[in-house]
Amino acid sequence: MRQALVLGLAAALLSGCELLTGDFRLTGTVFLAPAMNERAPKTNVALFIVAENEGGVPVAVHRIVNPVFPAPFELDHHDLLVPALRRNEELTLHAEMNTHGDVGSPRPGDLSGKAPGKVRSGAHGVRMIVDRQR
Repeated sequence: MRQALVLGLAAALLSGCELLTGDFRLTGTVFLAPAMNERAPKTNVALFIVAENEGGVPVAVHRIVNPVFPAPFELDHHDLLVPALRRNEELTLHAEMNTHGDVGSPRPGDLSGKAPGKVRSGAHGVRMIVDRQR
């Protein structure tokens, strides 16, 4: 029985069913578009970096309080909302900036931006520009 379990686990890993847990990591920088300088709140601000899977479900969220732009960020396993991701899963990154502290519930005046294209765990140097206001 034990040998069958070990062989089954080995087969799953070798078949590309690798999952990420402790080695999940994305790094980059969030920039504030010049047109948003005057509109951006200066105090009591939360900047959220959100990674979503292909279905649009948030899988990781990182919060920066009172960001100074350009704002470097790093998402790691502590930011995961799910226990594991597929190693090759493509993710979409976006940023939300507000003074109410809620992520995923945009209100008038909130700022946002997104990274161009898709990323995978291990990506570094991802650039996002906060360039929209609700």
